[in-house]
Amino acid sequence: MKKFIIALVLLLAPAFAEYNISAALSAGYGAGAFGALEASWDCQLFQPGKGALRPTLDLGYGVAGFSAAFTMRHLFEVAPALQVGGGVGLRYQMGVQAYLRGDVEYSLLQASGLPLFVGADVGYAYGFGAAPKTVVAQLKLGYNF
Repeated sequence: MKKFIIALVLLLAPAFAEYNISAALSAGYGAGAFGALEASWDCQLFQPGKGALRPTLDLGYGVAGFSAAFTMRHLFEVAPALQVGGGVGLRYQMGVQAYLRGDVEYSLLQASGLPLFVGADVGYAYGFGAAPKTVVAQLKLGYNF
């Protein structure tokens, strides 16, 4: 049991490394139309040769109520501090939705000395049952922990 716990800790340690958790203020359409607070966890358990493939959990609360999304995102660094990519997953807001989204993030770490970022994402959430089908788009300013 002791070896199992040590192996588990060694496996999960990179997932909680610096800059994997972020908090952002966002404004957009669908996820809290006039603003929301979003917390994200980018789990970096594995990195492909190019870009970063990450399971991401986003939790938000805004004018439209609570929302959550679990996506597999693949981000590519296209310029220094600029990442572009997309993801697919599930989203919850008034019901379960299939979720497809595109992302862009720009790190302000070099410019400000703080681990800040600006970003945007746009996606489509296809609702099952009574859940709505909607376009989701937002701009965000955040801080990476």
